[in-house]
Amino acid sequence: MNLKYYKVSVYGISDKGLVRSNNEDFWTHVHELDFVVLTDGMGGHRAGEVAAREAAKALCEHLQQTLAIAGPSLSIDEAHGLIQLSIEHANHTVYELSKAEKEWRGMGTTLCCLLCHPQGIIYAHVGDSRIYRLHNARLQQLTKDHSLLRELVDLGQVNERSKDKFIYKNIITKAVGTEKSVEPSVHISDVAKNDIYLMCSDGLTDMLSTKEIESVLNNIQNIEAAAHILVAKANAKGGHDNITLVIIKIDETRE
Repeated sequence: MNLKYYKVSVYGISDKGLVRSNNEDFWTHVHELDFVVLTDGMGGHRAGEVAAREAAKALCEHLQQTLAIAGPSLSIDEAHGLIQLSIEHANHTVYELSKAEKEWRGMGTTLCCLLCHPQGIIYAHVGDSRIYRLHNARLQQLTKDHSLLRELVDLGQVNERSKDKFIYKNIITKAVGTEKSVEPSVHISDVAKNDIYLMCSDGLTDMLSTKEIESVLNNIQNIEAAAHILVAKANAKGGHDNITLVIIKIDETRE
């Protein structure tokens, strides 16, 4: 069901976890656009933090500028194209920054983002940070990881049931900033009242199964409480990585 107007609630949290010495995840919300970005950086000497922050900043600024020029009547297909351009701009920004300092060489970041457009949801990603949709109590992964594991599963070389034991499961095949250009995956989804979208870094999904996440989202109505419970559960299972998640709830139609 497409709703022409709807109200959006957003809550995010970023936790260092129990093992890492610093937090290389980042998230931000552009309130006036109902646009959310989540990044998970990589690189030594805190370069991951730089890549994650600067990619998100460049993406948001570019999208805000281009939407301001395009005007409020932009169609969802046109907005889809602008998000792709903005991610490509963010990639260029991080790639150029990586050449500016010796400590930043080779830095990069995963990225996922979501825009609440009047005609639906536009979502995009690069890497293995994920976006899920809870619809009619069922949690579905919308994004498809850009990872070695996902490619091998698709080729039939790794079984779905044994994929959690694959030792190279965190090797990603795409990232923002590591190459001169990048091709993001950008999609459009319909939107329905009471839907919940979850954006997260792999610090959450490496620790919790889809069923465990689905159970929390179905049983905890308050999105702030649900976010804190998910982080606590991931830490209880080891907290091996930074844990960042954003929950977006479609509350009601606007008059």
